[in-house]
Amino acid sequence: MDAAKPRWIGRLGRIRWPGDRRVATISKRANGALPFLMGHSLGGTLATIYCSLEPRSVKGLVLLGAPLCFEPVSSRFRDALVALAPEEFSETEVVAGSLLSWISAIASPNTFVWSRWMDAALSLADHAAMDFHARTERWALDEVALPGKLVNQIVQWLYRENRFCHGTLTVRDRTVGPASMPVPTLAIVNAADEIAPLTTVAPFIDKIPTKDTRIIEHPGEIGVGLPHVGMLVGRAAYARVWLQIVAWLKAQLNRAMGLSRLESCRGGDAKFHESGSRCCVAS
Repeated sequence: MDAAKPRWIGRLGRIRWPGDRRVATISKRANGALPFLMGHSLGGTLATIYCSLEPRSVKGLVLLGAPLCFEPVSSRFRDALVALAPEEFSETEVVAGSLLSWISAIASPNTFVWSRWMDAALSLADHAAMDFHARTERWALDEVALPGKLVNQIVQWLYRENRFCHGTLTVRDRTVGPASMPVPTLAIVNAADEIAPLTTVAPFIDKIPTKDTRIIEHPGEIGVGLPHVGMLVGRAAYARVWLQIVAWLKAQLNRAMGLSRLESCRGGDAKFHESGSRCCVAS
């Protein structure tokens, strides 16, 4: 779920997300098995909000460069964006994708300007790296407009007031925050990313009411164009980070299967005893 395709939401306070229906459909097709959600950037932030609303509908959450806390000085991008963004966008009009890109570039020139030029220079001697860089640059040109009301609420409620991390965000007439998100969570953070550094992720993860959380820090690499998408397109990320993501998903599945077998044994008339993750029926 990438923030670049926000067709499923009109305003933050009243999420109209087909994800509700899609999660149910996926679960039904998988014979009732709960799915994992995975989100990058703002898409990951919104996926976390959904999980805080419907924690029983998912098995786990994987976040890729997704900021969750927006305290002052938590990131340069946050502070610059709050200073640059108008107090209010028109809620009756859409905000052009080119305007959002322009504001982002001014808020974080290191991420959206200088790092891209430096990455291009460093990629010249590596054909594969240059190919990935060019593809990322082409993808970055696909600017998408957002509803003015949504942009207002993201800037005001998340970036300026940090409501979600403080546990004061109201969505669908319910107040949500870290305490309402007891979902196993894996977060990937790029050390070179100014959009979602560790300081915008760790405080939220630390407040989640489950010990089943993990943060993986990716050091960054060349040939990715934008550091913010490096974990999605980078060769080193695929070779190292994604192996860990897959291993985490498998571990969650194995744990869930073990608990399911245990519950099945407990629900029957037979006596049982536990042996590791197995449930053995005793006569």
